[in-house]
Amino acid sequence: DIRMVIVLVIISLSILILAHELGHFLAAKFFKVRVDEFGLGFPPKVIGKKIGETTYSVNALPFGGFVKIHGEDGMPSETTNPRSLDAQSLLRKSIIVLAGVFMNIVFGWIVLSGVFMIGAPEHLIIADVAPESPAFGAGLTSGDVILKVTSGGVSLSDPIISNTFIELVKGAGGRVIALDVRRGKEKVSVSVSGRENPPAGQGSLGISLVEIGFTRMSFFAAVAKGFTATGEMLFLVAKSFGELFTRAFYDISVFKTISGPVGIVAIAASTSSLGLVYLMQLMALISLNLAVLNLIPFPALDGGRFIFLLIEKLKGSPISRKFQIAVNGIGFALLLALMVVVTVQDIGRL
Repeated sequence: DIRMVIVLVIISLSILILAHELGHFLAAKFFKVRVDEFGLGFPPKVIGKKIGETTYSVNALPFGGFVKIHGEDGMPSETTNPRSLDAQSLLRKSIIVLAGVFMNIVFGWIVLSGVFMIGAPEHLIIADVAPESPAFGAGLTSGDVILKVTSGGVSLSDPIISNTFIELVKGAGGRVIALDVRRGKEKVSVSVSGRENPPAGQGSLGISLVEIGFTRMSFFAAVAKGFTATGEMLFLVAKSFGELFTRAFYDISVFKTISGPVGIVAIAASTSSLGLVYLMQLMALISLNLAVLNLIPFPALDGGRFIFLLIEKLKGSPISRKFQIAVNGIGFALLLALMVVVTVQDIGRL
Protein backbone atom coordinates (compact mmCIF):
# COMPACT_ATOMS: atom_id res chain seq x y z
CA ASP A 1 0.00 0.00 0.00
CA ILE A 2 1.58 3.29 -1.15
CA ARG A 3 -0.01 5.13 1.79
CA MET A 4 1.77 2.85 4.23
CA VAL A 5 5.05 3.38 2.35
CA ILE A 6 4.61 7.17 2.57
CA VAL A 7 3.98 6.92 6.32
CA LEU A 8 7.06 4.70 6.75
CA VAL A 9 9.22 7.15 4.76
CA ILE A 10 7.99 10.13 6.83
CA ILE A 11 8.67 8.24 10.07
CA SER A 12 12.10 7.09 8.84
CA LEU A 13 13.21 10.56 7.69
CA SER A 14 11.92 12.05 10.93
CA ILE A 15 13.95 9.55 12.96
CA LEU A 16 17.08 10.37 10.92
CA ILE A 17 16.64 14.12 11.46
CA LEU A 18 15.89 13.57 15.13
CA ALA A 19 19.03 11.41 15.50
CA HIS A 20 21.05 14.22 13.90
CA GLU A 21 19.68 16.84 16.30
CA LEU A 22 20.14 14.45 19.23
CA GLY A 23 23.85 14.41 18.39
CA HIS A 24 24.08 18.20 18.81
CA PHE A 25 22.00 17.97 22.01
CA LEU A 26 24.11 15.26 23.69
CA ALA A 27 27.41 16.93 22.76
CA ALA A 28 26.21 20.26 24.19
CA LYS A 29 25.03 18.58 27.39
CA PHE A 30 28.35 16.70 27.69
CA PHE A 31 30.29 19.99 27.65
CA LYS A 32 27.71 21.57 30.00
CA VAL A 33 26.68 24.10 27.36
CA ARG A 34 23.21 25.44 28.06
CA VAL A 35 20.46 23.96 25.86
CA ASP A 36 17.30 26.09 25.81
CA GLU A 37 15.01 23.64 24.00
CA PHE A 38 14.92 20.19 22.48
CA GLY A 39 11.83 19.57 20.37
CA LEU A 40 10.17 16.62 18.70
CA GLY A 41 8.70 17.82 15.40
CA PHE A 42 8.48 21.48 14.42
CA PRO A 43 6.29 24.31 15.77
CA PRO A 44 3.59 25.21 16.48
CA LYS A 45 4.18 23.75 19.91
CA VAL A 46 1.61 21.27 21.23
CA ILE A 47 3.06 20.68 24.67
CA GLY A 48 6.27 21.50 26.49
CA LYS A 49 7.82 20.89 29.88
CA LYS A 50 10.85 22.59 31.35
CA ILE A 51 13.23 20.26 33.16
CA GLY A 52 16.13 22.14 34.65
CA GLU A 53 17.14 24.79 32.15
CA THR A 54 15.92 22.91 29.06
CA THR A 55 12.40 22.89 27.64
CA TYR A 56 11.40 19.57 26.09
CA SER A 57 8.59 20.07 23.59
CA VAL A 58 6.32 18.09 21.31
CA ASN A 59 5.29 20.03 18.21
CA ALA A 60 2.55 19.82 15.60
CA LEU A 61 4.63 19.08 12.47
CA PRO A 62 6.02 15.54 12.90
CA PHE A 63 9.16 15.92 10.79
CA GLY A 64 12.25 15.21 12.87
CA GLY A 65 13.10 17.70 15.56
CA PHE A 66 15.33 20.61 16.55
CA VAL A 67 17.66 21.79 19.29
CA LYS A 68 18.19 25.37 20.48
CA ILE A 69 21.65 25.79 21.99
CA HIS A 70 22.21 28.97 23.97
CA GLY A 71 24.43 31.40 22.09
CA GLU A 72 24.37 29.68 18.70
CA ASP A 73 22.75 32.77 17.15
CA GLY A 74 25.42 35.01 18.59
CA MET A 75 23.03 37.49 20.20
CA PRO A 76 24.93 39.99 22.43
CA SER A 77 22.88 39.03 25.50
CA GLU A 78 23.85 35.38 25.03
CA THR A 79 27.54 35.57 24.10
CA THR A 80 28.51 36.90 27.56
CA ASN A 81 27.19 33.76 29.25
CA PRO A 82 30.16 31.42 29.97
CA ARG A 83 27.88 28.44 29.25
CA SER A 84 26.79 29.69 25.83
CA LEU A 85 28.01 27.99 22.67
CA ASP A 86 29.78 31.14 21.52
CA ALA A 87 31.89 31.20 24.69
CA GLN A 88 33.35 27.71 24.14
CA SER A 89 36.73 26.79 22.70
CA LEU A 90 37.14 25.97 19.00
CA LEU A 91 37.46 22.27 19.79
CA ARG A 92 34.24 22.14 21.85
CA LYS A 93 32.27 24.20 19.33
CA SER A 94 33.52 22.00 16.49
CA ILE A 95 32.51 18.81 18.30
CA ILE A 96 29.03 20.19 19.03
CA VAL A 97 28.58 21.40 15.44
CA LEU A 98 29.73 18.10 13.91
CA ALA A 99 28.05 15.80 16.46
CA GLY A 100 24.93 15.53 14.29
CA VAL A 101 27.02 14.10 11.44
CA PHE A 102 28.64 11.64 13.85
CA MET A 103 25.22 10.54 15.13
CA ASN A 104 23.95 9.89 11.58
CA ILE A 105 26.98 7.66 10.99
CA VAL A 106 26.41 5.80 14.26
CA PHE A 107 22.73 5.43 13.44
CA GLY A 108 23.57 3.98 10.03
CA TRP A 109 25.96 1.53 11.71
CA ILE A 110 23.28 0.44 14.20
CA VAL A 111 20.68 -0.12 11.47
CA LEU A 112 23.10 -2.05 9.25
CA SER A 113 24.12 -4.20 12.22
CA GLY A 114 20.43 -4.94 12.77
CA VAL A 115 20.07 -5.87 9.11
CA PHE A 116 22.90 -8.41 9.36
CA MET A 117 21.45 -9.85 12.57
CA ILE A 118 18.03 -10.31 10.96
CA GLY A 119 19.32 -11.58 7.64
CA ALA A 120 17.59 -11.08 4.31
CA PRO A 121 15.79 -13.43 1.91
CA GLU A 122 17.96 -14.32 -1.08
CA HIS A 123 16.69 -13.46 -4.55
CA LEU A 124 17.97 -13.02 -8.08
CA ILE A 125 16.94 -9.64 -9.47
CA ILE A 126 17.10 -8.10 -12.92
CA ALA A 127 19.30 -5.03 -12.47
CA ASP A 128 19.10 -3.68 -16.02
CA VAL A 129 17.53 -4.49 -19.38
CA ALA A 130 19.29 -3.59 -22.63
CA PRO A 131 17.18 -1.63 -25.15
CA GLU A 132 15.92 -3.64 -28.15
CA SER A 133 16.92 -6.91 -26.46
CA PRO A 134 14.70 -10.01 -26.24
CA ALA A 135 14.09 -9.25 -22.54
CA PHE A 136 13.07 -5.69 -23.41
CA GLY A 137 10.65 -6.98 -26.04
CA ALA A 138 9.15 -9.44 -23.56
CA GLY A 139 8.43 -6.61 -21.10
CA LEU A 140 11.00 -7.46 -18.44
CA THR A 141 12.16 -4.47 -16.40
CA SER A 142 14.83 -3.65 -13.85
CA GLY A 143 13.75 -4.63 -10.35
CA ASP A 144 11.92 -7.78 -11.43
CA VAL A 145 12.55 -10.65 -8.99
CA ILE A 146 13.07 -13.93 -10.84
CA LEU A 147 10.87 -16.57 -9.19
CA LYS A 148 11.17 -19.36 -11.74
CA VAL A 149 12.87 -20.06 -15.06
CA THR A 150 12.09 -23.06 -17.28
CA SER A 151 13.75 -24.25 -20.47
CA GLY A 152 13.96 -27.67 -22.13
CA GLY A 153 12.25 -29.41 -19.23
CA VAL A 154 14.70 -27.95 -16.69
CA SER A 155 13.38 -25.56 -14.03
CA LEU A 156 15.06 -23.33 -11.47
CA SER A 157 13.10 -21.82 -8.58
CA ASP A 158 13.71 -18.90 -6.23
CA PRO A 159 16.28 -18.50 -4.76
CA ILE A 160 18.29 -18.84 -7.97
CA ILE A 161 22.07 -18.47 -8.27
CA SER A 162 23.09 -16.16 -11.12
CA ASN A 163 25.69 -18.54 -12.58
CA THR A 164 23.14 -21.38 -12.68
CA PHE A 165 20.65 -19.09 -14.41
CA ILE A 166 23.24 -18.01 -16.99
CA GLU A 167 24.20 -21.64 -17.73
CA LEU A 168 20.55 -22.59 -18.27
CA VAL A 169 19.99 -19.65 -20.63
CA LYS A 170 23.17 -20.44 -22.60
CA GLY A 171 22.13 -24.07 -22.90
CA ALA A 172 18.74 -23.05 -24.26
CA GLY A 173 20.29 -21.45 -27.34
CA GLY A 174 17.43 -19.91 -29.31
CA ARG A 175 14.70 -21.95 -27.62
CA VAL A 176 11.85 -20.28 -25.72
CA ILE A 177 12.53 -19.62 -22.04
CA ALA A 178 9.61 -19.25 -19.60
CA LEU A 179 10.10 -16.80 -16.75
CA ASP A 180 7.97 -16.06 -13.69
CA VAL A 181 8.91 -12.77 -12.05
CA ARG A 182 7.55 -10.68 -9.19
CA ARG A 183 7.04 -7.02 -9.98
CA GLY A 184 5.98 -5.24 -6.82
CA LYS A 185 3.15 -7.38 -5.46
CA GLU A 186 2.24 -8.71 -8.89
CA LYS A 187 3.39 -12.00 -10.40
CA VAL A 188 4.13 -11.81 -14.12
CA SER A 189 4.81 -14.69 -16.53
CA VAL A 190 6.67 -14.08 -19.79
CA SER A 191 8.18 -16.14 -22.58
CA VAL A 192 11.36 -14.99 -24.28
CA SER A 193 13.67 -16.46 -26.91
CA GLY A 194 17.39 -15.97 -26.41
CA ARG A 195 19.83 -14.79 -29.07
CA GLU A 196 22.56 -17.13 -30.26
CA ASN A 197 24.83 -14.24 -31.30
CA PRO A 198 24.12 -11.31 -28.96
CA PRO A 199 25.89 -7.94 -29.34
CA ALA A 200 29.21 -7.48 -27.56
CA GLY A 201 28.77 -6.87 -23.86
CA GLN A 202 25.30 -8.40 -23.76
CA GLY A 203 24.05 -11.87 -22.93
CA SER A 204 21.51 -13.96 -24.76
CA LEU A 205 18.53 -12.23 -23.13
CA GLY A 206 20.06 -8.77 -22.76
CA ILE A 207 19.76 -8.48 -18.98
CA SER A 208 22.18 -7.89 -16.12
CA LEU A 209 21.57 -9.68 -12.84
CA VAL A 210 22.27 -9.05 -9.17
CA GLU A 211 21.99 -11.43 -6.24
CA ILE A 212 20.57 -9.95 -3.06
CA GLY A 213 20.11 -11.35 0.43
CA PHE A 214 22.36 -12.94 3.02
CA THR A 215 22.18 -15.32 5.95
CA ARG A 216 21.68 -13.95 9.47
CA MET A 217 24.74 -13.40 11.68
CA SER A 218 25.49 -13.56 15.39
CA PHE A 219 25.39 -10.30 17.38
CA PHE A 220 29.14 -9.61 17.41
CA ALA A 221 29.64 -10.72 13.80
CA ALA A 222 26.74 -8.47 12.73
CA VAL A 223 28.15 -5.46 14.61
CA ALA A 224 31.59 -6.00 13.04
CA LYS A 225 30.09 -6.46 9.58
CA GLY A 226 27.88 -3.40 10.12
CA PHE A 227 30.97 -1.34 10.98
CA THR A 228 32.86 -2.33 7.83
CA ALA A 229 29.73 -1.93 5.67
CA THR A 230 29.22 1.56 7.12
CA GLY A 231 32.78 2.51 6.20
CA GLU A 232 32.39 1.14 2.68
CA MET A 233 29.07 2.93 2.19
CA LEU A 234 30.49 6.22 3.49
CA PHE A 235 33.37 5.99 1.02
CA LEU A 236 31.02 5.28 -1.89
CA VAL A 237 28.61 8.06 -0.88
CA ALA A 238 31.47 10.58 -0.53
CA LYS A 239 32.87 9.47 -3.89
CA SER A 240 29.44 9.88 -5.50
CA PHE A 241 29.03 13.39 -4.07
CA GLY A 242 32.51 14.29 -5.33
CA GLU A 243 31.71 13.06 -8.84
CA LEU A 244 28.35 14.86 -8.73
CA PHE A 245 29.88 18.25 -7.93
CA THR A 246 32.77 17.74 -10.36
CA ARG A 247 30.41 16.91 -13.23
CA ALA A 248 28.10 19.80 -12.30
CA PHE A 249 30.71 22.26 -13.64
CA TYR A 250 30.48 20.92 -17.19
CA ASP A 251 27.28 18.83 -17.35
CA ILE A 252 24.19 20.38 -15.76
CA SER A 253 22.14 17.31 -16.67
CA VAL A 254 23.82 15.53 -13.74
CA PHE A 255 21.19 17.10 -11.47
CA LYS A 256 18.60 14.89 -13.15
CA THR A 257 20.09 11.97 -11.22
CA ILE A 258 19.24 13.56 -7.84
CA SER A 259 16.15 12.42 -5.97
CA GLY A 260 14.23 14.16 -3.19
CA PRO A 261 11.47 13.03 -0.81
CA VAL A 262 9.12 12.05 -3.64
CA GLY A 263 11.86 10.02 -5.28
CA ILE A 264 12.64 8.36 -1.96
CA VAL A 265 9.00 7.32 -1.65
CA ALA A 266 9.16 5.79 -5.14
CA ILE A 267 12.34 3.88 -4.28
CA ALA A 268 10.89 2.77 -0.94
CA ALA A 269 7.72 1.57 -2.66
CA SER A 270 9.70 -0.80 -4.88
CA THR A 271 12.03 -1.78 -2.03
CA SER A 272 9.18 -2.58 0.35
CA SER A 273 8.04 -5.45 -1.86
CA LEU A 274 11.33 -7.20 -1.01
CA GLY A 275 10.77 -6.98 2.74
CA LEU A 276 11.42 -4.83 5.82
CA VAL A 277 15.15 -5.60 5.86
CA TYR A 278 15.63 -3.86 2.52
CA LEU A 279 13.75 -0.81 3.77
CA MET A 280 16.15 -0.79 6.73
CA GLN A 281 19.10 -0.88 4.33
CA LEU A 282 17.61 2.09 2.46
CA MET A 283 17.18 3.94 5.76
CA ALA A 284 20.84 3.31 6.68
CA LEU A 285 21.97 4.53 3.26
CA ILE A 286 19.93 7.74 3.60
CA SER A 287 21.40 8.33 7.08
CA LEU A 288 24.95 8.05 5.70
CA ASN A 289 23.98 10.33 2.79
CA LEU A 290 22.78 12.91 5.32
CA ALA A 291 26.09 12.62 7.18
CA VAL A 292 28.15 13.30 4.05
CA LEU A 293 25.75 16.00 2.82
CA ASN A 294 26.01 17.90 6.10
CA LEU A 295 29.82 17.83 5.93
CA ILE A 296 29.80 19.82 2.68
CA PRO A 297 31.20 23.30 3.41
CA PHE A 298 28.03 25.06 2.25
CA PRO A 299 26.13 27.75 4.19
CA ALA A 300 23.25 26.45 6.36
CA LEU A 301 24.89 23.01 6.60
CA ASP A 302 27.08 21.81 9.50
CA GLY A 303 30.10 21.83 7.21
CA GLY A 304 29.50 25.52 6.49
CA ARG A 305 29.20 26.31 10.21
CA PHE A 306 32.47 24.46 10.83
CA ILE A 307 34.23 26.50 8.12
CA PHE A 308 33.04 29.71 9.84
CA LEU A 309 34.60 28.45 13.09
CA LEU A 310 37.93 27.83 11.36
CA ILE A 311 37.88 31.26 9.69
CA GLU A 312 37.19 32.92 13.05
CA LYS A 313 40.13 31.05 14.56
CA LEU A 314 42.48 32.03 11.74
CA LYS A 315 41.48 35.72 11.73
CA GLY A 316 41.50 35.90 15.50
CA SER A 317 38.14 37.65 15.76
CA PRO A 318 34.47 36.74 15.32
CA ILE A 319 32.82 36.97 11.93
CA SER A 320 30.00 39.51 11.84
CA ARG A 321 26.78 37.81 12.98
CA LYS A 322 24.83 39.80 10.41
CA PHE A 323 27.11 38.44 7.71
CA GLN A 324 26.71 34.86 8.98
CA ILE A 325 22.93 35.16 9.16
CA ALA A 326 22.80 36.64 5.64
CA VAL A 327 25.06 33.94 4.15
CA ASN A 328 23.22 31.13 5.92
CA GLY A 329 19.90 32.60 4.80
CA ILE A 330 21.06 32.66 1.17
CA GLY A 331 22.37 29.10 1.51
CA PHE A 332 19.11 27.90 3.01
CA ALA A 333 17.12 29.60 0.23
CA LEU A 334 19.29 27.89 -2.41
CA LEU A 335 18.78 24.51 -0.74
CA LEU A 336 15.01 25.08 -0.71
CA ALA A 337 15.07 26.05 -4.39
CA LEU A 338 17.05 22.89 -5.21
CA MET A 339 14.53 20.84 -3.21
CA VAL A 340 11.63 22.32 -5.20
CA VAL A 341 13.38 21.59 -8.52
CA VAL A 342 14.21 18.02 -7.47
CA THR A 343 10.65 17.41 -6.24
CA VAL A 344 9.16 18.63 -9.54
CA GLN A 345 11.65 16.38 -11.34
CA ASP A 346 10.67 13.38 -9.18
CA ILE A 347 6.98 13.96 -9.88
CA GLY A 348 7.77 14.16 -13.61
CA ARG A 349 9.51 10.77 -13.42
CA LEU A 350 6.48 9.23 -11.73
